[in-house]
Amino acid sequence: MDLKRALADLQQSQPGRAAGARDAALARAPLIEIFHSIQGEGRFVGVPMTFVRTATCPLRCLYCDTPHSYAASARFPVRLGVREQQEPNPCTGERAAELVRLVATAADPGLRAQRVSITGGEPLVFPQFVRDLGRAVRQRGAKVHLETAAIHPEALAQCIDQVDHLSADYKLPETLGAPADRAAALPADGGFGARHRQCCEIALRRGATVDVKIVLTDRVLDPSFETALADLGPVRERILLVLQPVTPFGAVRTPIARSELERFVATAQRAQFDVRVLPQVHKTLQLP
Repeated sequence: MDLKRALADLQQSQPGRAAGARDAALARAPLIEIFHSIQGEGRFVGVPMTFVRTATCPLRCLYCDTPHSYAASARFPVRLGVREQQEPNPCTGERAAELVRLVATAADPGLRAQRVSITGGEPLVFPQFVRDLGRAVRQRGAKVHLETAAIHPEALAQCIDQVDHLSADYKLPETLGAPADRAAALPADGGFGARHRQCCEIALRRGATVDVKIVLTDRVLDPSFETALADLGPVRERILLVLQPVTPFGAVRTPIARSELERFVATAQRAQFDVRVLPQVHKTLQLP
């Protein structure tokens, strides 16, 4: 899906556009859910934070375990401890920020260091929503984490001033299926490497911390992994490289062999990356 076109189409279809100039100007996004969890991401695995999951994704990763995020419902759940309420889609950043406050308070009334993860789907389909939500929660002292496929540096540039931590994917060609739209197809050179690196550079210039996650399946080949390391080489000393052995789901039925995982780790270490191996812990812990 063309990210700019998707955003324009959504804004054109928003209900209540005649409710006033200010309301019509507010950026909106369709959401899947807002919840609190200790699942974390990358270096923040196990850190309690509130998650805002946007709908829509232009990619179709073979290992994707959130296919329900491809399309939004008319309403989305907000999980307030043991209680749940339904909110209408699409949602403004300001309203999402208020819901984040309610969710975090219900989960931990004494919470001091609040962190908010904006995830998806693909949040960069809606950069102005990310910016508005980020600004609103940061004004209340929260830190904003953005989890993204990192294939649209122009969209990231529109909201990076409200992002404190970037969790950027590096998509290996062997892990991708046919995209939802031709505009998200792999570039002619066979990868998104240049776009991934540009996203990292945008975040680093802003002063955000950056993790780059590479999902490893049994289909991944050494040449594409080595290409990824070469693409990330210019930012190597300022990022944390997270290697994630795939959790079988959907089209991916087989985990990566231990020997293969160890070889990829050794390759990254020889290239002088600061590397961590982190599986999807929320599956093991039975977290959302």
